[in-house]
Amino acid sequence: MATLMEKNNMWIIQLCIIILTTSIFGALAKQVGQSRVVGEIAAGLLLGPSILGTLGGSYYGAVFSSDIIPIMSKLADLGLVLLMFQLGLHLDLKVLREKGRMRVPVAVALMGILIPFAIGCAIALLSLSTLGSGIPQVAYVLFCGVTLSISAVPVMSRIVSDLGLTRSSIATIALAAATMTDALGWLMLALISAFAVGVMAWLDVVRNVALLCVFTGVSLLVIRPIWNVLFRSVARHGDVSKLLPAVFCFVLISSLITAEIGFHSAFGALVSALVLRGQPAFTSEWSKRLDGFVELILMPVFFAYAGIHANLGAISSSSFFPWFSLFLFGAVAGKFGGCYLGARMTGVLHRDACMIGALMNTRGLMELIVLTIGLQLHVIPESVYTMLVIIALVTTAMTVPILRFLIQEKRVLGIPAHRDQ
Repeated sequence: MATLMEKNNMWIIQLCIIILTTSIFGALAKQVGQSRVVGEIAAGLLLGPSILGTLGGSYYGAVFSSDIIPIMSKLADLGLVLLMFQLGLHLDLKVLREKGRMRVPVAVALMGILIPFAIGCAIALLSLSTLGSGIPQVAYVLFCGVTLSISAVPVMSRIVSDLGLTRSSIATIALAAATMTDALGWLMLALISAFAVGVMAWLDVVRNVALLCVFTGVSLLVIRPIWNVLFRSVARHGDVSKLLPAVFCFVLISSLITAEIGFHSAFGALVSALVLRGQPAFTSEWSKRLDGFVELILMPVFFAYAGIHANLGAISSSSFFPWFSLFLFGAVAGKFGGCYLGARMTGVLHRDACMIGALMNTRGLMELIVLTIGLQLHVIPESVYTMLVIIALVTTAMTVPILRFLIQEKRVLGIPAHRDQ
């Protein structure tokens, strides 16, 4: 009975370790001039069996036992759903409506997704027999293309703020382009998830995509007006917080529906965010009451869960570094190079185009979300997942040093660091 009680309570110890470790590593990352997410991803890798498991021996096995991992898995899933909801809720889509200013961001977004997507698919095709055996081939190839195309809008926003670039045209272009890139990336990821159960008939794929479109359409055209009426009604009494329990259930049910259709639950959370956007009082109330819980509790669990599934033992494999180097080169050359090319094609100066490319090369949290979905859908093997998690860490860590160098270089040359185009 005592042993059973210890196992039942061990998840509390595990949760404390996860929260403290990610918090410490995030703070350390900030101290050395990096984004917190770099430290949090590194903490997740540290907590995995490849590092802490090797050092901790039987103690690690007791704390992070297979009996407790399912509890963390459910918390990580909840964290992913709420995280996607919050990202959708806070995403600034106004830039997409500014038609007169969209020429540069559109070019950056198109080149920044087409080139890395093509490179990712090419590398996937080359590695298919070595790394992609036993999984749906089309899904694997497309997924590798998408993962190399993703940018991280939340991390990018934080970096822009930290470096004082908020009012610069460079930041506006990069954030607008990243918003469009990620929107297209999520659409592509939704299509990939239709292949997740194995070799599917095209009719099944079309049916699933059609059902997702119907669900999204009904949510936006029918459910959204109902919520608007509810918010207006409750706002008259000045207490929007009364709707928070209903909203929470709505997000979970939306996630369940997309999962039942055949897609990942994260898509349902994103759709529910689009439904509830444009309600400042509600957004403020949600941020005040739940943002902290997600960031303090659920995000660290998500990072740790991602790290636990990264098998750093694969590094010892003779084939790891050649493929890792190829994926890393493709990720940086495709994203940085593609966005730089898109910016230069529309008349952006060389150094400004480099800064845009550096910002767009930030993957961070969004990449980790995409990779977690891919692993759960079984469209990438553990070895490729590990490579791409490390690449997400490396490309995100590259961003701030490159930007600091470019900003300093512009100042040395007497060019204002925040000059508008």
